[in-house]
Amino acid sequence: MVFEMKTRKMVVLSLIAIISLILAPQPAYADGPGTGGRRIRLDEEPAGPYVVRVVTSPTPPKVENLYLEIRVLDAESRDILTDLSVMISASSTEGEDSTIDAIATHDIAPIPDEYAAHLIIPRAGVWSINIQIDGPLGYGEVSFLERISSPSSLGPIISIGAPFAGLAILIFVFIRMQRDSMDKTQGSEEQP
Repeated sequence: MVFEMKTRKMVVLSLIAIISLILAPQPAYADGPGTGGRRIRLDEEPAGPYVVRVVTSPTPPKVENLYLEIRVLDAESRDILTDLSVMISASSTEGEDSTIDAIATHDIAPIPDEYAAHLIIPRAGVWSINIQIDGPLGYGEVSFLERISSPSSLGPIISIGAPFAGLAILIFVFIRMQRDSMDKTQGSEEQP
């Protein structure tokens, strides 16, 4: 009987600890430009008189959230160039007439010598990303295809459902233990 009570207490305390961990505040994770992993899409890619490096984030890119970081070098000297006009155009390859244009600037780039732009892609699918560079050395252009994913809807369901599921399990275990305790108490009272 004493052993059963200790075991019960350990189970209850363990469940309380697990539920407390589930219900405890969780760290916030950023979800915006430049977060969620980065992927080098083009590296040392020739673009007229320039050499271009393009990094995208997050990985994988999601609807309404494609961030581009662009580094432009002089193809001959390999010096980083910062006095250029960098235009980005994204167009759907899946038959829709959607084109999104943006100007890449230094203002939102994590590295001051790079250019960056945040594209709000309206729907999932494969998009052609075209980067046009114009400056004192001339004009250059590069492009690549990028698959844009739909936002995951499972995260909020898990975030909301897990605490309720944990609470339901805790209530079930508590009720079950109460019934077992009452059954044993009644069983011991009936024995002479």
